Amino acid sequence: MSPVPPPADGLCPRSQVGRPNILLILTDQQRFDTISARVNSFEVNTPGIDSLVGRGVSFDRAFCTSPICGPARASIMTGLYPTQASVDANLGPNCGPLRGSIVTVGHRMQALGYETVYHGKWHLGGDPARYGFEKALETGHDPTAVHAACRLYRERDWVSTKRPFFQVVSLLNPHDVYFLEPGIERPVELPPWANRDDDLTGKPWPQSLMPGRGWSAERFEYYRRFYAGKVEKADRLIVELLDELTCGGYASNTFVIFSSDHGDMAGEHGMAFKGPVMYDGVMRVPLVVCPPRHGVLGSSPCPEAWRGFTPGRRGELVSHLDLIPTILDMAGAAADPALPGRSLLPALQGRPFTGHDAVLGEWREAGPHRTPIRMAREQWWKYTHYIGVGEELYDLERDPAEVANLAADPAHAAELDRLRGRVKEHCRTTDDPFFTMTPTDRPASPHP
Repeated sequence: MSPVPPPADGLCPRSQVGRPNILLILTDQQRFDTISARVNSFEVNTPGIDSLVGRGVSFDRAFCTSPICGPARASIMTGLYPTQASVDANLGPNCGPLRGSIVTVGHRMQALGYETVYHGKWHLGGDPARYGFEKALETGHDPTAVHAACRLYRERDWVSTKRPFFQVVSLLNPHDVYFLEPGIERPVELPPWANRDDDLTGKPWPQSLMPGRGWSAERFEYYRRFYAGKVEKADRLIVELLDELTCGGYASNTFVIFSSDHGDMAGEHGMAFKGPVMYDGVMRVPLVVCPPRHGVLGSSPCPEAWRGFTPGRRGELVSHLDLIPTILDMAGAAADPALPGRSLLPALQGRPFTGHDAVLGEWREAGPHRTPIRMAREQWWKYTHYIGVGEELYDLERDPAEVANLAADPAHAAELDRLRGRVKEHCRTTDDPFFTMTPTDRPASPHP
């Protein structure tokens, strides 16, 4: 891979001064609106994530490729859509492992000379060491993962060790929201969701099977508070991780990327957890990208590199598919035209940056219950196609809560047809077999 041209605005060419370390921090099932420094619908306190927000760029309209763990993580690790990566379900024959021949971000960074390290939840089958990670500790115990990650910084000597590292630290929480106590309620204090009382009229029937349907407002208040506690538990470990990164001497030469694999319904539309839906609650994710910390003691090959960089927010549509192109760009490698994503690095450097016209999402099945769905989400319109079941169309400018399904409204036939075309084109260009799939009902019988 050839190096990219030197960045604009007087930034030091990385090819002349050495390559940065890159740290990717992932949480599991964390909504975009659980950050106290940005959007906070849960009254959470997140000083660790806040510190990244304060010195980085927050992408306010970032989306995963699937509202479920395995497929979403397959996209993060490969830069491909779940069906392309061969992991498009959490249970059953399509839940992994990744194909042995597939190229992951670990392989790519190893080929660039990086030390590749993975600590934490994997959820893609097989051993991370088979997929390009030289050091790998797969664990669902978040403190163990973070402590192992911190040892990397303390046991490396930043003065003498010149080989850069690419590290993934993958936390399980707030996924442990599944272990909330049954039946507990508490008085409602958090502002109610605008779509809390959605009766799902005119919407595809699989949505009526989502967990949480029929729960009281008080039950969901307890749920949201319990969920907030799991977010804060993960954040405390992020504080520890970032502190050790700094005290180990690496903060001044390390890009930090923070995101989550997907979100959680948390009571929106009267639903809990995740499932066969494409609402923003599960598809929209936090995404913050931070440059190396200028002025912090450590190995900084280009102390002037980020003069003029301004932390802030971006509103363009971006996707988890953009992570690998961004990481390659940070490492000074050329873009791979075979990947559908694009680098986010220009947005940090003041260079021209354009998001996607639309982001695409996929859902296949959860165990024997197969409800194939595809989503095309533009800035102001969202379309979902449930194969053999129905369609949804939302005007997000007028209806950001996604309550009124306009798919059957003749007044919006043009938007419906245009977005159908986006899904068809997506399936054509990715060899997605979506239109040949068939749904099943909850007992896994063919759906009539």
